[in-house]
Amino acid sequence: MKYTLENLFGIKDEVIVVSGGTGTIGLELCRGFVSLGAKVGIIGLFPKDCEAAVESLHADYPGADVLALPADVTNEQAVNDAVDQIHAHFGKIDGLVNCAGINIINSLSAITMAEFNKVMDVNFTGIVICCKSVGRYMLKAKKGRVVNISSLSSIQGKSYYTAYAASKAAINGFTRSLSIEWAKKDINVNCICPSLIVTDINRKQLEQNPESFQKRVASIPRGVPGRTEWLVGPVVSLLSPGSVHVTGQAIFVDGGSSAGDTFVLEEKRFAEQDS
Repeated sequence: MKYTLENLFGIKDEVIVVSGGTGTIGLELCRGFVSLGAKVGIIGLFPKDCEAAVESLHADYPGADVLALPADVTNEQAVNDAVDQIHAHFGKIDGLVNCAGINIINSLSAITMAEFNKVMDVNFTGIVICCKSVGRYMLKAKKGRVVNISSLSSIQGKSYYTAYAASKAAINGFTRSLSIEWAKKDINVNCICPSLIVTDINRKQLEQNPESFQKRVASIPRGVPGRTEWLVGPVVSLLSPGSVHVTGQAIFVDGGSSAGDTFVLEEKRFAEQDS
């Protein structure tokens, strides 16, 4: 076999649906996809955000083939309608990337069940609905790639993040189970687990608590927070032919955080050595 970057990692002319594609992470992934020649169908919550996403992508990539449609990912009929329109427009769907997400930070005693369920519905049930909806076309085609955006919180507990962590852990379990169910259909299902990235979800909180933010960054082995553009490569890899035998995996893009912490008992001694 002759190996080329294109036959290993090329996604040119692939049609990729991105739920939550108007958000910080989703829109950056869309930029990556269209820059590599893919066609993108965006599902966003608000019509104005969908319009803004298309305008932004066309400004940077004038020839990009992009369709953005508003739909609440927790509404199965709305998602089905949007996916049907995307399929009708492009004629196929090759990949699905699920990025829609929210967070409500509070203690378990203070968070209402309505708030807890809202986080679960958007972060987890929304992924289930999008997979069911896009899966209708992938199962018929016997071909597809699914990438769910999870989080380091899926394996690491954090105070006041009970709803968020539970929703992300559910994504990982769902990803593994669905990957087995669809494996012989040539549909791969994986998830990406980032650590701290400044997004629209957490930006205000981080800006209001700069000291805590710096402590959090210091706990990351690489010593820097994640960036949305650092997710593009891993996601593109999972969408591409080179990952044909990779399924059911949770891939941590976290600067080493899932490998261990940065605590050193003899900090002064090793700081002198490292200098």
